[in-house]
Formats: sequence, C-alpha cells, structure tokens
Amino acid sequence: MSGTRRLLVFIHINKTAGTTLRYILRSSYGVRHCDVEPWHGPWTEPPFSTGDLQRVRRLYPRLASIAGHRISGHVDLDEAGTDLRYVTFLREPIALCASRFQYRLDHRGRTDLSFDEWIQKDWARNAQTQRIGGTPDANDAISVIDRKNMFVGLTEAFDESMILLQALRAPDLDIRYAPVNVAKSSHIAKDLLANEDTRRLLVEANRADLELYAHVKQELFPAQEREYGPSLVGTVSALREGRPNGFNRRNLVLYGIKQRWLLKPTMQLYRRRTTRGVVEALLG
Repeated sequence: MSGTRRLLVFIHINKTAGTTLRYILRSSYGVRHCDVEPWHGPWTEPPFSTGDLQRVRRLYPRLASIAGHRISGHVDLDEAGTDLRYVTFLREPIALCASRFQYRLDHRGRTDLSFDEWIQKDWARNAQTQRIGGTPDANDAISVIDRKNMFVGLTEAFDESMILLQALRAPDLDIRYAPVNVAKSSHIAKDLLANEDTRRLLVEANRADLELYAHVKQELFPAQEREYGPSLVGTVSALREGRPNGFNRRNLVLYGIKQRWLLKPTMQLYRRRTTRGVVEALLG
C-alpha cells in the first residue's frame, strides 16, 4: 500500500531463542530498532500500549522494529499509516517450562525456590498462551494469531523460521547471526523432564500451551512453509554455510548508543515527572 510504513512487532517470550532474534533485529536495523517497555515501568501493569509506541516514535521517527517481554499479542497497538507485522516464537512447552524454572535459579539467584511451589503460580503456567492470547485458553491465542496474521516461528526450527520471516514479513531483514544467551548448563531442566512426578506437573501446567504448540507445528508453520515454496531446504543450507559472517557490529553499537543515551534517560525523566504529578495530585 502506497505510503504505508512497515513495523515489525516482536513478542518476546522468555527462553524461546528470542534474545538471538532481538540481536538480529538490532543488527539489521541499528538505530531503527528499539527494545521497548511500558513507559510507566518495566514490570508493572498495563503492558506496552499504543501510547507507549507513540512516545517511542517521537524518538525513533524511522522505526523499523520493536521487541520486548512486555509486548503482548492480545494488546492491540494502533498507529495510523503503519502496517504492524506481529512476530513471535514458540518452543515445545514442557521443555520451555523446565528451562524457565532453571533460569529463575541460575540468573535470578533464587536458590530457595521450590519447583512444586513455582509451578503453581499462574504466570508460570501456559506462559506462551497467556502472552499471546491473554488467557490460559489456547483458542484465544489462536484467535489472536489469526486476527493479526501473526508470524509464528519455532525455536526447534530456528533457521527455517528466520528464512520464512524474512521472506514472508521482513524482506530487508539480515538473518545472518550467531547464537546469543545460550544456557551454559541445563541439568536442572533435564532432571525435571526425566523425573516422572515433575514431568507430570509440567504437562498438567501447560495443557493450553501444548494445544497451541500442536496447532502451530501441525497447521500454521507448514502453511508458512508452503507459502515460501520448495526451495526452503536449500536456503537453510546456504544460511548455515554463511553463518560465520555473524552480526553487523556497527549497527549493534549504534543501536546501543541510542538506547542508552536517548531512550533510557527520556523514560527516566518521564517516570519522575509522572510520579511527581501523581504525588502532587494526592497531596492536592
């Protein structure tokens, strides 16, 4: 459509190879990529919104892609004149959930955390379905995917997914990469998967995710492959042979400078002013 700008919107679900994809976006677009979070605060409700996007746009007028853990599929973003192209990646749910628990231990320092207690927390259960659909119902997530024509990649088929993403949604994406944030050890996750009792708890906690993953793996992903055509296998081989080229280091540096020296100070100023305004209103 003439005059329409394109914006990739990446819904980053933790432990689905999303960090590698974020580096690919940074490497491809440099200062035209932004890692976003809600301006009111990174981990508080509500999620990233249209208002947040408008604030980012003032700092990034040539914005090509955004990514973030606080972008949710069920929250509609709206920007006049922009073709919003939603992207996410799914991972086999049982392995993902076990990996997420190990991450809490390894990177959050939660040595006192009990798996039996953690797996009962609402946010630990059906995490992929909830991030996309907003509920623990796979049908809601599937509906959002369909309505937004969302591209869904698979962590277990990452190279194939990147080629499909470039061909079907982002022709200017440079998909050469090196793996990022690969876990040094996975022994905790493996133990959870090998133990009959803990594996049963993992399955019970992710029934919606299993349904969603099966839908994507059996229906949506093959449809994306068919849309690409029969040359996918050869293109995957070519990508793997060219992998040593890695990332565009200049773009990574430029992305980091703008993120660190423009976006973050502006957000901090916004939060200070907002907090002061709320306090003044309360003191009235």
